[in-house]
Amino acid sequence: MLPRMQNKTRLLALVACLSAVNAALRVALAGGPPNVKPTAFLAIVAGIVGGPFSGFAVGWLSMTISDFFTPYGPGPWTIETSAGMAVVGLLGGLLWHHANSFKRWRLAVGGFLLAMLFDIGTSIVDALVFSYPWIGAVLNLYVPFASAGVVGYPFGLAHELTTAILLAVIGPSLITKIRRVYQ
Repeated sequence: MLPRMQNKTRLLALVACLSAVNAALRVALAGGPPNVKPTAFLAIVAGIVGGPFSGFAVGWLSMTISDFFTPYGPGPWTIETSAGMAVVGLLGGLLWHHANSFKRWRLAVGGFLLAMLFDIGTSIVDALVFSYPWIGAVLNLYVPFASAGVVGYPFGLAHELTTAILLAVIGPSLITKIRRVYQ
């Protein structure tokens, strides 16, 4: 019984640590370039190391907690962004939790696609909730100035590239190091 309890405690510690680091980094980087944050990266890493539930929990907790400390604060978007990032962590765990080795390009492509799923999904939900055209919301992610010059920064592409680059460059070594401690 003790080893099983110890594993649950380690898993809880993993979720708590990665959620705290993720939330702190999201808040600390709020003044920097938009969407250049490791949020999706760490949710995916949590899913890979601790399993789908851990990825889900880190994704949800890090978005919810950090929204209380970002400039806009919590709002109706907190639920959708928390749920979206939870799905990213969950899918990261479903895809790679049982993998023993990681090809950097696979992590990069998978992370890019998972971040894209998050960005497109939350943009569509925002458009539906706040009653504006969803196609414009999605276009704004990738095509600067698509909405008559309102947005001049490719928010989606910045988020996806950040996630892909982090997973390719430090993902495998970070996953290996965390697995040594928590498994």
